[in-house]
Amino acid sequence: MRWKISYALAWIFMLGFVCVVFAGERSVKTGEVIAKIRKQCYAILRQAMKSEEAFVRSGAARAVGESEDPGLIPLLEKGVKDFYPTTRQFALQGIPNVSKSKARIIGRAGLEDSNIWVRSTALGLLADLNDTQSIGAIKSQLKSPDRMVRLAAAYTLVRLGEEQYFSELTRAVKGGDTVHRFQAITYLGKIGDKASLRLLKELLESDEEQVLSASLKSLGEQADMELFRPLVKLSLHESPIVRRNAVLALGYLPPNAVKKQVKLICTDPDPLVQLSAALAMHRLKSTECNRTFTKLIEHRDFAVRASTARVLGKVDIPNRTRLLAKALGDSKARVRTAAVRAAGQMGGPEAFQLLIQMLDDPQEVIRAYAAGNLLKLMK
Repeated sequence: MRWKISYALAWIFMLGFVCVVFAGERSVKTGEVIAKIRKQCYAILRQAMKSEEAFVRSGAARAVGESEDPGLIPLLEKGVKDFYPTTRQFALQGIPNVSKSKARIIGRAGLEDSNIWVRSTALGLLADLNDTQSIGAIKSQLKSPDRMVRLAAAYTLVRLGEEQYFSELTRAVKGGDTVHRFQAITYLGKIGDKASLRLLKELLESDEEQVLSASLKSLGEQADMELFRPLVKLSLHESPIVRRNAVLALGYLPPNAVKKQVKLICTDPDPLVQLSAALAMHRLKSTECNRTFTKLIEHRDFAVRASTARVLGKVDIPNRTRLLAKALGDSKARVRTAAVRAAGQMGGPEAFQLLIQMLDDPQEVIRAYAAGNLLKLMK
């Protein structure tokens, strides 16, 4: 109860601050302030969806999905008809957050899209929605001339109970085009049944760096103690990306078994491996590598700073708000974008105060992400 009261008081204090920012005095009603902020957020997102720059429209479509605001469904419907495939794809990915019924309609329509990635996204969406009524239309995608679409259709059908199509995925995993192989590995992790996990575990014996990395990433939180020794071995692999995904998987094993090993990886020569180890330690309920987040948010490489900002949305550490505030002031747009989305993921009064200031960012796409995440906070 004490926590709930403190949380409520924090919101009241924050709203008082916002009243000052927006109206110059505390006498303005809270409801009026919230309405004004919401109106501004809507205007920012609508404008971004009209941008002549494709990457801005794509970001806006993603931001609308993150808002979880049903009032913005028309923007997502516009997004799935955009000329740029990535905008259509992001709109498809975002619609389930806003409306499951609309998502089913839009997902079915996406099966006719000219772009293979958009069509594959639509198929995955129908799998997530358990849309068994679309099985006939999904099966028609097995005749697609593009194998990527056929793989997506096979995956969707397996998710919907048509297990006979699993063999299509196993054939792709064992050979053929690299892109198709990695996509099939990803699908195995999403299916997550015994047969899929067994195949993923077998792939950890591969000599190919990319296969190892994809398999580890696909296993993710489904890793178990059967993989303890292989994961420890792979956490020492010569490839940083393999080490990175191996230590992340270790973070899902019992703390008493792996904490000592993971802690050692916090000093890995590669900064992104350090970041993965720090995140794994946090999942293991340990604070011993928390200083890594502080160090990496100031790293000279902006890609490392961006990755660190992104991770901060997932880790509840004492100085998280301060670190995100630092990232929001970064000179690189990529870092600020990651920080805005992380603040939205963090939630709470502190996130609201961080995001308000980003409505004035010089980059339109960052303003859109800030608007989307503010709307989510104001639900």
